[in-house]
Amino acid sequence: MNKISLFTDLYTNKSMYAPSEQILVNVDLRNTSDKAQTGEVYLEVYHLGQMVIRTEKETTTVEPLSNQYMTFELDAPARDFTGYHLVARYENDTDGDMITTGLDVSSDWKKFPRYGYLVDYTPKSTSSIEDTIKRLTKYHINGLQFYDWHYMHHRPLPFDEAGNPFTSWLELSNRTVSYKTVETYINKAHDANMVAMNYNLLFGTFDNPQADGVDLAWGLYKDQQGNDIDYHGLPSDWQTSRLLLMDPNNVHWQDYIIEQERRAIETLGFDGWHVDQLGSRGTRYDALGNQVNLVNGFIDLLQKADTELNTRLVFNAVDGYGNGEIARELNVDALYQEVWSDKAYADLKRIIDFGFMQTDYEKSTILAAYMNYGARNQKGLFSTPAVLLTNATIFASGGSHLALGDTGMLSSEYFPSDNLKMSLDLQNRLRNYYSFMVAYQNLLRDNTRNAMLKVEMDDTRLSALGAPDSVWYFGKETDDYKMLHLINLIGNQNDWRDDELDKNDPVILENKKVRIFTDELFEGIYLASPDQAEGLMQKLDVTTGENEYGDRYIEFVMPGLEYWNMILMKR
Repeated sequence: MNKISLFTDLYTNKSMYAPSEQILVNVDLRNTSDKAQTGEVYLEVYHLGQMVIRTEKETTTVEPLSNQYMTFELDAPARDFTGYHLVARYENDTDGDMITTGLDVSSDWKKFPRYGYLVDYTPKSTSSIEDTIKRLTKYHINGLQFYDWHYMHHRPLPFDEAGNPFTSWLELSNRTVSYKTVETYINKAHDANMVAMNYNLLFGTFDNPQADGVDLAWGLYKDQQGNDIDYHGLPSDWQTSRLLLMDPNNVHWQDYIIEQERRAIETLGFDGWHVDQLGSRGTRYDALGNQVNLVNGFIDLLQKADTELNTRLVFNAVDGYGNGEIARELNVDALYQEVWSDKAYADLKRIIDFGFMQTDYEKSTILAAYMNYGARNQKGLFSTPAVLLTNATIFASGGSHLALGDTGMLSSEYFPSDNLKMSLDLQNRLRNYYSFMVAYQNLLRDNTRNAMLKVEMDDTRLSALGAPDSVWYFGKETDDYKMLHLINLIGNQNDWRDDELDKNDPVILENKKVRIFTDELFEGIYLASPDQAEGLMQKLDVTTGENEYGDRYIEFVMPGLEYWNMILMKR
């Protein structure tokens, strides 16, 4: 059958679905030829190569130089916390076309979190908000961080004397926030099965917070005499030029900020609190001159918040500060770390591995890893190779990437900064990557462990540590599969952030012979990649043998490696 290009988009109405929930599937087609195309369109749903749903075929005619929009309804499979490929197919007597996306059937986001962000809360139409949510749904984003939506850090939601919330206010950097916009975003996020998390620092106040009931005796001090309160400096033209820091161990501060969070969460309908910190502050004291254990204070405050608010929590382990304690002692939905000191691709994998090990492989890690950070203050485009290599690393390791939101993609810890834009090609390729992460989530981060593998590839430099100018390889396994991940760093250094925007397209490898040394017998060997074959599993022809030392191996020819390949060995 000949290949014809008709499909332009395939997407669902929600980012994830409860088991057996109804799914609305949108199929967009365009006929660019001068001849009408009549054929049959239908959907298939696959889990790891096994078809579980096929819809009835619908005959359609796409007129010359015209668009056609179709919708299908089907019920989600009944199995919870499972990833699928959703495939749309077109067939006529001579031609065919195919397009895929991911499908997440999960009753709660915290098993497989895919976090996005919002920053613009100016007055908006409902349709504009719906468009933003729809765009993020196409990337399967199932959680939103409402960044800097609040009025003041110690008064996140302002109320008037009658107890009514303000209709609008200026946030920290003097941007207008509309209550209605925030509320509508929350409601529309819920409609798409996304959780809405309100962002706030857990121990910060604006300058002169006493009028709002904050006692500076609750503060965090640089000196034992209680004269020099700790603070985080800000631009002089913002609402406050500094954020005063409170001692998170202080029970009065704990009660104060938890009550403020309760009012905000209950009034607006947030699902939880995205909690920020500022990393290590060095040696600090309370107002009485006692040295403060900051991490202990974080844990104590948030354990209390968990009990009293009964809400979801995500806590930023800035640059790893407190990461182990957070993972072991806090009831967070997912681990979250803003990455600063760790520069190499292998460092990102190490952070994600650590999070799994600290939580008995139950919780995945979200990395706030800001791409092309060194170029954040200049207008331009994100580097496609840099973004794809970083996402390949994070996804293959079993994590997810806080990167996508209402303004595009993050290049800075100040989320409204949007000088760098995504090209259309990068947007499309990222959709493939996020769909791939969803479809294979049960292999990528569902009680998935590291596995030692010895690998050889003809005429290719391999590295188990992600060395520059190599193919980085590492193994993972579940009860049913062993996986070999291959990430192509040939022609590039191993710095993930790419501050200089100098990452190159990787040198594409074709028809390379690969040997994996193993004594295991496998039912089948497959290749899956977000860079080829619409992400679907491709069965490989495999031979077996042993080297001169008696080491047994399986051998196959890998048809191509662009950025990231996953070799699946089914047990």
